[in-house]
Amino acid sequence: AAWGCLAAARRARGPRRSRSRVAARVHILGPKTWGPMNTPRFKAKPGAKYTYRQWNDYRGWEFHPNEFGVAIKESEGHVMQYGHVYKRGKAVMPEWAKVQLAKKEGMDKEAERASSVSKKVDELGGAGLSGCLLLDCDGTIVETERDGHRVAFNQAFKEAGYDFEWEVALYGELLTTAGGKERIARYFKDYNPDAWKQDDPPAADHPEIVKLHKRKTELFMNIAKSGSLPLREGIKELVSEALAAGWQVGVCSTSNEESVRAVVQTALPEFYDSIRIFAGDVVKNKKPDPEIYKLAAKELGVAPMKCVVVEDAAIGVKAAIAAGMKVVVTKSIYSEGEDFE
Repeated sequence: AAWGCLAAARRARGPRRSRSRVAARVHILGPKTWGPMNTPRFKAKPGAKYTYRQWNDYRGWEFHPNEFGVAIKESEGHVMQYGHVYKRGKAVMPEWAKVQLAKKEGMDKEAERASSVSKKVDELGGAGLSGCLLLDCDGTIVETERDGHRVAFNQAFKEAGYDFEWEVALYGELLTTAGGKERIARYFKDYNPDAWKQDDPPAADHPEIVKLHKRKTELFMNIAKSGSLPLREGIKELVSEALAAGWQVGVCSTSNEESVRAVVQTALPEFYDSIRIFAGDVVKNKKPDPEIYKLAAKELGVAPMKCVVVEDAAIGVKAAIAAGMKVVVTKSIYSEGEDFE
């Protein structure tokens, strides 16, 4: 008798709507907020993904999110506890709801530009869209070491009356020491002590070495401004896309600041005013000490974890990693055989 009464009640209620029609109505118009079938039976904690659940005679329990009242199709086997949904199957949200949710959260598609810079950052773990690109200068922006700095050093030595030259292989060994003055001091101390005619031992701050390095800088600037040193492939595009994506761009080098400025202004004239330069004696400690990269991050107001460094030498890579930054290595003529592990 009880079952007969229940069947009669269902017949009196009218034709049973299909599950798909009910789902479509809920998805498009949102759930009703009246009637015993649509009364919320569960309130979640504030901030939960789903605000409430409710019973539907045709579908069973339905779970509705905060903003759009979108029901989940796979209601079978759902369990809700403290505002979290544990389910079998996959929750489905209509496209119109996704669009509105994206707008509400400020997820503008135009802000998600997929430039090659952001792709590289994603591969590195993601520095975000508001990051900073920091480049080494010599060997990274331009192949300056062999045909630029080395030639200028030799001309300065010759003008000062020294009877020696730095050969290509020797200069490659000296490049493991950062800084031009430090390089000269190391040569006189470890490679050719007999050529040193001064009373005091060779040191980076010795007047003779300072004088040699100053003249070398003048000679190198003439070479750099001549445009004879080629820009490395891909650097122009990398800088252009970084600036277009709203990134800050800087150059961090242990070379003399005037030399670095001459290289950047000649090789990247269209971007020169947009690039910050940190070079020379702006810091006390040279690479592989991270001081110059930490200074750049501080001056540019960017957290180290949001900085991506492009380096060609192992000492520069060590400096960037020690500063807590991501690194992209582009090997140059002199760094092909270095260990970057």
